[in-house]
Amino acid sequence: MVLAAPGARGQIVPSAELQHTMLVEQDSFLARMKPGLQHMQMLAVRAAMRGDDTALERTRESRNQPPVLPQGVEAVYVRPDLCLFMPSRPSARKRPLLLYLHGGGWCFGSINSCARFCAALALEGDCCVAALNYRLAPAHRFPAPLHDCQQALAYLKQHAAQWGCDSSLVSVGGDSAGGNLALATAMTVPGVCKVIPIYPVTKLYTVPSASWRQYATGYGNDAELLEAFNEAYAGREARNPLASVGLASDSALQALPPVLIISAGHDILFDQTAELARRLERLHHPLSYHVYPTATHLFITVPGQPAAFNEAVATVAGFLNGAM
Repeated sequence: MVLAAPGARGQIVPSAELQHTMLVEQDSFLARMKPGLQHMQMLAVRAAMRGDDTALERTRESRNQPPVLPQGVEAVYVRPDLCLFMPSRPSARKRPLLLYLHGGGWCFGSINSCARFCAALALEGDCCVAALNYRLAPAHRFPAPLHDCQQALAYLKQHAAQWGCDSSLVSVGGDSAGGNLALATAMTVPGVCKVIPIYPVTKLYTVPSASWRQYATGYGNDAELLEAFNEAYAGREARNPLASVGLASDSALQALPPVLIISAGHDILFDQTAELARRLERLHHPLSYHVYPTATHLFITVPGQPAAFNEAVATVAGFLNGAM
């Protein structure tokens, strides 16, 4: 991992050299993005909300391509909806275990969409990572996907020893919508070791903050698509603190295990994430808050920003193995 320096409000940021690399990769990534893609995805989500999921199913299928996994990693389905990524090499210790929840606005995404990250993390951290296919909106709205995550975490804790893992070191993480679910799961399931939200959605209603206005179009998570996701998942429950986790009480946040937040600077969600980090800091909660100022959304699940992806893998691996 490239050495990081502290930034404003407790942020940890990459070196200037790595920030420059991330910026170059971000610009190339955004330039290759298909024009109008996010708008078409928004229309697909809204059509599904009206009962026609034809276009949404096409979107899901297009994003559900299995990646080529690196050597040294095994992927085993321990349940039809739960895939365990683990190093092939033996370990002299009981490994940490992470439940990883994919992004995709609660409406698409899958184990395949986050498999590349899960496999890289298993290798880097000498840990096991279990990816979940939770039920998707709008057919399955809040709290159904959250219930799937809660149940999966309980299952992993129960069976951790079977896979050479430590049942006391079971954590939960995810990106975007998955980061939201990770926080809500950690708030509601006892005994979670750590929680790792990566550019999470924390408010499922529109707050026209600076990052919302500046990155509303063209940065991998357009405002009109995010609003459709929020409505499809939460609907009238948008201000429920287990949906909009940024509305959780101080006592609920204080009850969380240690938190690692990773955020992209060029992201419509940046201000939401920063507000959550500031609240945790004010509460003196164990927190490691990493910001990649020149990266944008999607670097976990969509190839094209390898510097941000690799930095996130290294940071999460270190956190799971004890680093703050």
